[in-house]
Amino acid sequence: MGEFSSPAAREQAVVRAHQAFDAGEWSTATEWFERLYNDQQTAEFNRYLVASLYHDEKYLVAEQFAAEQDAVYLTTAETFQLRLDVALKNQQFIFAREFCELPAAKSWRETGITQIVSAEEASRRTLGETQRVLAKQFYHLGDVDFDEQRQRLTHARQLPLKEFMQGVQYLLVDPFLHPLIRATLLEELLRLHTTKTVHLHWLDDEDYTLDTSQLQPVGASQAARTMQNYLHEDLGQRDPMLAASVSQTITLQLMMLYPFIDKIIRNPLAWVQVVAQQPVTDQTGAAELNEISEWQNRLNHFMRALFGPINHENHEKP
Repeated sequence: MGEFSSPAAREQAVVRAHQAFDAGEWSTATEWFERLYNDQQTAEFNRYLVASLYHDEKYLVAEQFAAEQDAVYLTTAETFQLRLDVALKNQQFIFAREFCELPAAKSWRETGITQIVSAEEASRRTLGETQRVLAKQFYHLGDVDFDEQRQRLTHARQLPLKEFMQGVQYLLVDPFLHPLIRATLLEELLRLHTTKTVHLHWLDDEDYTLDTSQLQPVGASQAARTMQNYLHEDLGQRDPMLAASVSQTITLQLMMLYPFIDKIIRNPLAWVQVVAQQPVTDQTGAAELNEISEWQNRLNHFMRALFGPINHENHEKP
């Protein structure tokens, strides 16, 4: 029965939790709702637990629990406001803006953005030095290894939008930024629904001008859809373990090739079969196979920095 010995014991706990909540006994309510939530991760228990923690001024823990089920806060104006309040108490300005941009938040978007702008302005006054440190670390992501880049990006999401965007535009042309971080920054722009034009230094060492309003999710590319279909419907039926391993590699490769996936992967079936070390079934010329291998070598070089050799290959660095 998990946390509770019987349905009756669980029901009694629910009654006690609500009694404490209604009485404004936030610590007691938190204790009961956390036990209930650990027993059953329902949307209702999550919302009550987060609300209890918020009223008890346990903002960081409230954020951690809310983030487990963000979607359940898009049902009413009240739940939306609670999620926004928790985010803003933790200076999660970028998440808050992305949350407001979700289609389900349309009715509350305008008032939400107004609150975020106000909170950003207040934070500049009270957290000025902290934000300067975050911004400086963020703008120099390319100077550190991948794990540190990822950690600094997480902290940078606590910057107001203006400072965050300044960093993003600077970093997108940094040749030392890991391709996965570059793709993550572009995905942030997609979720923020930005309409800016940015400059991008990409994997081929070329510079591009990018209209961010035209960005699409990674999975929307034709290559991604074709490869995922092959992995699920074909290879997944024949060799599920191999398909799962290849899918992990393909997911990372697609991220690193973003936003020019379809420009590079013109033969998705051959590409995924090369990754899987399977015979290429399409009629593919030697030049095309060689081009695929060259790109795989380049991408595997970046992945080796994360996990070691991919598929036990021993490619030279590009």
